[in-house]
Amino acid sequence: MAKRLKLLDSGWLMMETPETPMHVGGLMLFQLPENAPDDYMQSFFQYLLQVDDVSAPFNQKLQRVLPFNLDASWIKDGNFDIEYHVRPSALPKPGRIRELLALVSRLHAQRMDQRRPMWECYLIEGIEGNRFAIYSKIHHSMVDGVAATRLMQSRMARSADEDLPPIWSSEWTKRLPKKEKRSLPMPPSPKEALQSFSNGAAQLVDLLKTPRESNAKALFQAPKTILNHRVTPARRFAAQSWPMERIRTVAKGYHATVNDIVLAMCGGCLRDYLKSYDALPATPLVAQVPVSVRAADASDDNGNAISAVQVTLGTDIGNPVDRLRAIQESMHAAKNRLSHMEKADINAFTVLSNLPLMLGQATGLAGRRTTMFNVVISNVPGPKEPLYMHGAKMLANYPVSLIWHGYAVNMTVHSYVDSLDFGIIACRDTVPRVQRMLDYLEDALAALENHLPK
Repeated sequence: MAKRLKLLDSGWLMMETPETPMHVGGLMLFQLPENAPDDYMQSFFQYLLQVDDVSAPFNQKLQRVLPFNLDASWIKDGNFDIEYHVRPSALPKPGRIRELLALVSRLHAQRMDQRRPMWECYLIEGIEGNRFAIYSKIHHSMVDGVAATRLMQSRMARSADEDLPPIWSSEWTKRLPKKEKRSLPMPPSPKEALQSFSNGAAQLVDLLKTPRESNAKALFQAPKTILNHRVTPARRFAAQSWPMERIRTVAKGYHATVNDIVLAMCGGCLRDYLKSYDALPATPLVAQVPVSVRAADASDDNGNAISAVQVTLGTDIGNPVDRLRAIQESMHAAKNRLSHMEKADINAFTVLSNLPLMLGQATGLAGRRTTMFNVVISNVPGPKEPLYMHGAKMLANYPVSLIWHGYAVNMTVHSYVDSLDFGIIACRDTVPRVQRMLDYLEDALAALENHLPK
C-alpha cells in the first residue's frame, strides 16, 4: 500500500541538487572481538547480507505522480537487491582514522539513486587497533536523525553473546512486541487546518519581530560569513569524541545543561575559526538548532517529526562564561516559544519557517544574498549502555549530516555511553581545513573549565 509523503518530507527531495544530496549518515566504529577468526570480517559481511526479507523503511522506494514530488508516495520495492545496498570496503592496513574520515567524506558526497530505496551501508575493514567501521546513509525524506538513532538503538544487541538479525531484517516485525491498537486521530477539518496555519503564521510573524540586539534570535538575523556561500559536491568530514563526565562537570559548575555546553563549545570553536581567517563578524552567529517533536513512544515511526529554533552563539563575546550565558538566555527564549504552541501549530510553523530555505535551494538563490542562519547544530541523545553487532562492541557513533547552498557546515553530536561523539560535515571548497575545528572545540571546552568557580 502506498504511503504519501508529508509536506516536510517532500521538501528534502525538493532541495536535493548535485551539489547538495539530502541524506544523513553515521559512522559506527567497532572493536574486533577477542580471538576473532581470520574470516571474521567475511562472516560479518555475510551476516549483513543474509536476510530473507527487508522491513520498512528499508524496502521502500519513491513513487511519483506530479512534478517536484508534490504527490510522492512510498511503495515497496518489488525488485529489492540487498547487495546493492550493503557493500564491502577496506583501507590499506594499518588504516588510520584520518584515512577512514577521508573515505567517509567521499562516500557521503555521492548522491543516492532515487529509483531504489534510498539507503546504503558500507562495511569498512583494515583500521588500526583491530577495529572496523560501518558507514551508513539514508535519505532525510525517509527518516529524521532522532528516529534513525532510536531505530538503531532498538535493533542492536546489549551484549556480545546476543544474536540479533541485521537492522533492516523483516525478522524485527515478528520480534518486536505488538503495540496496543489505538484509534487514529481524525484528520483536521479544513477549518482546523486553516486555524493551525493561521496560528503558525502568527507565531512566525511575531518571531521575525524579535529585536536584533536581543539574545533571542529569529530567522534572517544572522550575519553573512565565509560559511554562508554556495557549496560544491566535495565534502570533508571531521570527528572526535569527548568524555561525557568532563562536559557534565562543566555544565554543573555553570548550572547549565549538556546541550548548553555543546552550543558554547561550537560558538567558541566558530569564533576562533573565523578569527583565524580574519573573518569574524561584529554581530553574533546564529545557529539553527533542530528540536524533536516526536512522541516518546514513536520510535518506529518513519518520516520527519522535527522543528527548529534559532539560537545565538555569542561569537561577538570574548569571555567564554558571558558567551555561555548569552546562549542559555537565547535557548530559554526559543524553548519557551515552542512550549506555548499546540502540536498542530508547531507543524504549521515548521513548514512555514522552512519554506524560504526550501525555495532558496530549489530556485538556486540560496547562498547568494540573505542568510537565514549561519550553521546547523544538532544534539541527538543516544544509548547509555554499550551496543554490539555480530559480537563486536561499538566504540563510537559519529553523526554525518548534510549541508545546503548558503550553509556550508553542519555540527552534529551523538551521546553514547560515557562520551559525546562530534561529527562535522562541511563543503571541502567553501570551508577549508575543517579539521582545525576539532582543536577549537577542545580550546572552547578548556576555556570554560579554566573559568569554573572555585
